[in-house]
Amino acid sequence: MSGTEEEPKLSAEEAPAEAKEDNVEEAAAEAAADAGGDDEKKEGGEKSEPKKETKGEASPKEGGKKSAIKPRGETNDELTKRLQKLALERQKMGREERLRVIQDDASSHLSSVRTFQELNLPKHLLDAVFTMGFERPSAIQEEALPRILADPPRNLIGQAQSGSGKTAAFVIGMLYRIEVDTPATTQALCVTPTRELAVQIFTKSVTPMACNMKGLKVQLALSGENIEKGQTLDAHMVVGTPGKIVDWLKKRILRPNKIKVFVLDEADNMVGESGHRANSLLIKKQMPKRCQSLFFSATFPPKVVDFATKMVYKPDKILLESEEVLVSAICSLELAFL
Repeated sequence: MSGTEEEPKLSAEEAPAEAKEDNVEEAAAEAAADAGGDDEKKEGGEKSEPKKETKGEASPKEGGKKSAIKPRGETNDELTKRLQKLALERQKMGREERLRVIQDDASSHLSSVRTFQELNLPKHLLDAVFTMGFERPSAIQEEALPRILADPPRNLIGQAQSGSGKTAAFVIGMLYRIEVDTPATTQALCVTPTRELAVQIFTKSVTPMACNMKGLKVQLALSGENIEKGQTLDAHMVVGTPGKIVDWLKKRILRPNKIKVFVLDEADNMVGESGHRANSLLIKKQMPKRCQSLFFSATFPPKVVDFATKMVYKPDKILLESEEVLVSAICSLELAFL
């Protein structure tokens, strides 16, 4: 597969990983320094594109629904039931998420899709998609998949609510790029902030989606997964947490020079100031120059989006409209307290 276009030297882009495997310790120091530098304003400016909204979305009604804030006289049980109903409604309306698409290249002819068949997926992937119960793409999949699967690949910063299908989108992208018939080398890397999320991605998305890919090797990189120094992973895909990934990079257990797709899930946590920014920067610095970067999250504060944009070369962005973010946050709070 061909990679992303050659990019000029930028603060967030560096030489291919082949030339830097001996410098992981130095990269760690640089990453720690970079982690505090997000307050600098980005030079130039970002081209603003007209808002692109998915088809079939409901127009906001004047007067809207009542606020989810607890009204006077409402008991805690009534509040819980009302918010639970709201959360379920949002899940059912997943295809009606209001998304804002910002293309780095205004002349790009990439457009959304309405069916999975339009993506020209290999038969084994298309069959797996339908076997998993997907009938048609969700709102985020309609916009993200054409960019993820493009040739040359597009870098992407994507935002969508939990349960919207964003995990399936980047898993399809990773599996699409992997060549199982080539000597087993790591070609796709997904980094998540928690062990639980890594296991969930592996068991709920990667395993069923890859059911028809004979010979595919997937490795979890978690605390307790011990591989002796000197050995090299022969897994096509690695899914794990930042601490273990950095450890394996330092020990040369994980060789990044053939990685085609780099995913950060819950990217707000991964690159936020209070999260795993230093490790995320270090890992990103080890990726090959042509590696596709996909950053996904349910929440993306503007400051975090700005910092992520500095990490990724010319990314397209798919972001939730502000009112969608508010409802998503309310639903998340409701689910957390049930």
